[in-house]
Amino acid sequence: MADPIVVTDAAGATSLMNEPAERLFTIPQGASEIEQRWVQANDAHFSSFIAGMLVSADQRRVGEIGLVDPMAGEPMPVEAIAGKIVSEHGELTAVVTILHDRREAIEKARLYEQLKQASDELERKIQAATADIAQQNELLRRQAIELEQASALKSQFLANMSHEFRTPLNAMLGYTSMLLQGVAGQLEPPVKRQLGRIESNGRHLLTIINEILDISRIEAGRMPLQLSTFRIPELLGEVKSELEPIIIRSKLAVTIDLQKELKSITSDRQKVKQILLNLMSNALKFTHHGSVTITGRQQPKDRTIALSVTDTGIGIAPLDQERVFEDFRQLDNTPTRAYGGTGLGLSICRRLAQMLDGEITVHSQVGKGSTFTLTLPVQGRK
Repeated sequence: MADPIVVTDAAGATSLMNEPAERLFTIPQGASEIEQRWVQANDAHFSSFIAGMLVSADQRRVGEIGLVDPMAGEPMPVEAIAGKIVSEHGELTAVVTILHDRREAIEKARLYEQLKQASDELERKIQAATADIAQQNELLRRQAIELEQASALKSQFLANMSHEFRTPLNAMLGYTSMLLQGVAGQLEPPVKRQLGRIESNGRHLLTIINEILDISRIEAGRMPLQLSTFRIPELLGEVKSELEPIIIRSKLAVTIDLQKELKSITSDRQKVKQILLNLMSNALKFTHHGSVTITGRQQPKDRTIALSVTDTGIGIAPLDQERVFEDFRQLDNTPTRAYGGTGLGLSICRRLAQMLDGEITVHSQVGKGSTFTLTLPVQGRK
């Protein structure tokens, strides 16, 4: 057996032991003085245990003995299990003692206690983290509600203010137009020029107000859809006609390239027109020389139609191609920027396209131009 076993007689003298026991209680040849003292100490502790066994009436005794490993000089706590052997006449003949090394068990118990403490600490940290996450989630939920309410109030405020601005501005533009038409009498050329500038700036301001009103209505969910079936060539003709004064001033070649037998689509005609007007206006604004081309292609496989506006203008850097669709975003935000506008046009276009179950994508290269593509389903949602 691996455990030391010692057999003692009725007087307590050792009569037999196995090899593991000999290593504990026998002084090896050539042992040093300290090794001799370790073995002697082991023998004294074991003898004391056996003496206690002999004077007791118990047939069996279990106890702990503090020994020393003579090979390593390390403390060696052992569990001693002793049992008396008696003759058929009841006389004590021997005591058999098994010594079980408890170092491994003690080490396991120590490691288990450390593991338990670490587990308890981890559980406390997880509970604390869970409570903190729950608190943060609740805080974020409340902040989200507050932001949603603030956004709704902002949209409502912008919608109300835009309406209040637009009403007197329309009246001013109406009176200006009447004066230009000579309703109040003939005007001198210098006066006409000044009134023309007033009308031009007033219409620019009206465009800005309409954009703010549109974005507010979309955010507030008050932008209804008016579905109808219409033909793309006719719609593009209207877009080009409305932009004719700008096209003439820009001196750019504007062409329309449509696929033959382009089918009609069912969607919100006014919103599609608004998107195309904005894309065309941007193309004309940011193109100084070259051309602007509008293309229309049907994609039967996806049951969609793609309308693209391609220019040879200043182009957009790759990192900015997604930013141009953000609210109030202009790539040049300096006070001396060369191009005006609110930065809402493309944002409104993307939102309107999403309302129509479509999308707007952009492909551009700085200095070579841009292509904005509006993709719409042929049959819009009901």
